[in-house]
Amino acid sequence: FNSGSIDGFLSANQKNLSKINFSYQTTVFRMLKYYAVFLNPHSHLALKDKNIRLALNLATDKRKIIEKIFNGQATAVSGPLILGDDGKEDFSTEKANKNLDETGWSWNKEENIRGKEEGKELIKLEFILTVPEIDFLIETANALRQDWAKIGVKLNLSVVSSAQINEEIIKSRNYQMILFGNILGKSQDLFSFWHSSERFYPGLNLALYENKTTDKLIEAIRQDFNDEKRQAKLNSLQSLIIMDLPVVFLYSPDYLYVSDKNLFGVEGGLIASVSDRFKDVEKWYIKTVRIFK
Repeated sequence: FNSGSIDGFLSANQKNLSKINFSYQTTVFRMLKYYAVFLNPHSHLALKDKNIRLALNLATDKRKIIEKIFNGQATAVSGPLILGDDGKEDFSTEKANKNLDETGWSWNKEENIRGKEEGKELIKLEFILTVPEIDFLIETANALRQDWAKIGVKLNLSVVSSAQINEEIIKSRNYQMILFGNILGKSQDLFSFWHSSERFYPGLNLALYENKTTDKLIEAIRQDFNDEKRQAKLNSLQSLIIMDLPVVFLYSPDYLYVSDKNLFGVEGGLIASVSDRFKDVEKWYIKTVRIFK
C-alpha cells in the first residue's frame, strides 16, 4: 500500500495504520464473528460451579480491552448472537469478589489465589488458558490475567500455534479454557457451536455445553422459516445461553478497509466473510468525467 502497488487492504489490527506513510481513508465492516473464552467444565472442578463462571464474567473489563487492543474499533459482546446483541455488560470487580466471598471461596493472600475445600481436596482457582499464537489474542489473554488476578484467580497462559490449536487441541478438547473465535454466517445457525451433539470433534461446541431446552430450541429454529417466529426463538436461545454462563464473551472486532483517498464508492456494513467487502465492487471508481446529455 505504501509503495502504491495496491489501492487498499483489509485490516483487523488498527495498529497497522500507524505504518502508513501517506493520507488514506478507512471504511468499517462488521462480521458475524466474536471471540470468547470457552470454559471446559470437565477439565477443572471449579468450572462446574456457576458462581465461578459468573465471577469471571463480572471481572472482565471488555471496554478496557477493546480500547487498549483495538483503539475502540470493536463491539463488546454479551451473547452468541452478534445482530441484536446490545453489548450489555455488568463489569464489577467488587461484585465478583462479593460473590466469591459469599460462596465460600476464601482468598489466600500469600499465594494470591482463592480456594475451597471439597471433602479432602482443596480446589484452587488456578487455570490454564490456551491461546492461539496471534498478537491481539495474546494481548487479550494478558489483560484477562490482570483482571482476574483482582478476584483471586491465577491464570497461566499456554500460547500455541494456530495449526496445533486446530489439529490437536480442539480435536482432543485438551484445554481448561481456550480463547477462540466463532463465525456465524448470515443464517446465524448456532447448531455446530451450541448443540450438545457437537461437544466433541468435529463439532465446534468448545464449551462442551449441554442443555436439553437449548437443544430443542436450536432444532426448532432450523425448521422454522417464519422470520418473526425464528427471531423470537433466537432471542430465547440467546437468553438461555447467557444465563448458563458457559463462556466469557468478549468482543467482535471491526474490519477496516484502508484505501487510497482517490478510491470512491466503497460502502461499509455487515459482511458474512472478509471476501464480501468486494460484493459491491462494481460501484467503486477512481475518476469522474463530465458527459453531455
